[in-house]
Amino acid sequence: MSERSGLISIVDDDSSMLRALGRLVRSFGFKVELYASASNYLEESHADPECLILDVVMPGMNGLELLTALRESGRGVPTVFISAHDNEAFIEKAGSLGAVAFLQKPCDENALFDAIEKSLSSNAAPGL
Repeated sequence: MSERSGLISIVDDDSSMLRALGRLVRSFGFKVELYASASNYLEESHADPECLILDVVMPGMNGLELLTALRESGRGVPTVFISAHDNEAFIEKAGSLGAVAFLQKPCDENALFDAIEKSLSSNAAPGL
C-alpha cells in the first residue's frame, strides 16, 4: 500500500499491543508514532497527528484524561479509543470528548481502518 499523508499517533502502555497496532496502521500506509504512556505523548510529540489512537486504561494519566487535557488546551485531535474494558462510562466519556470511535481490544483491522478513515474525513462529525 502506498504511503498516505498525515501522521497517526498511538498511545498504549502494553508494549506488544503498541507494536502490533503500529505495524497494522503502517500496513494501511500511514506514518506512525508510538508512545508507551500519556505522559510520553505529552512530553515527546512535536505536532498534532491526523488521528490519535488511545488506550483507555493506562497507569498514571489514562486515555480519557489525556484527551481531556488536549481538549482543554484547545487541541482538537481526532481520536479513536481502544480498550479491553467494555465499560459504558468510558464509552460515554469518550463520546462526550468527541472521540470518533471506541473499539474493543483486540480490534478488528477493518473496524480500525474505518475509524481512522472516519477521523481523517473532513466531514466526520465528532462523537460516537
